[in-house]
Amino acid sequence: MYMIVAIISDSHDNVPAIERFIKEIEKYNVSALIHAGDIIAPFSLKLFGRINLEKYFVFGNNDGERKVLKEVAENQGIKLEDVLELELNKKKIIVYHGTINCFLESLVKSNLYDVVIYGHTHKREVRKEGKTLIINPGELCGYLTGKKTFALLDLNKMSVDIYEI
Repeated sequence: MYMIVAIISDSHDNVPAIERFIKEIEKYNVSALIHAGDIIAPFSLKLFGRINLEKYFVFGNNDGERKVLKEVAENQGIKLEDVLELELNKKKIIVYHGTINCFLESLVKSNLYDVVIYGHTHKREVRKEGKTLIINPGELCGYLTGKKTFALLDLNKMSVDIYEI
């Protein structure tokens, strides 16, 4: 049963930030990890393989070596797709990088999902529209905003907290 899900996006090969994030989430009772895209290189993806959690990742617009990333993901026990539909703790979740805004908003307005997770903008956002909780954890890399952030989603309470590392 899932209770706490760690959510990141836009790690952009920032190895020190990825390593700090991995160490940071050890403090929490995390059941799964979701990455909303822009991993970039296979060497970064391998770092996430060290985490002993279920891992769900989507491609971002800057993820160029898709074939190799997909192979590395499979070897690291990471599910990696363009768009991912999940059911965790009886909650329907969709993960999409967010590159096309009208597609993202269609997912939100569809009322098909309890949670819509996206990245791409590097800006943190947590809002609710109807029954749908929309989450952008911001950027793990910290390159655009200067803040390296991640989110923790409590699927029992349907609440989100954003943390900075």
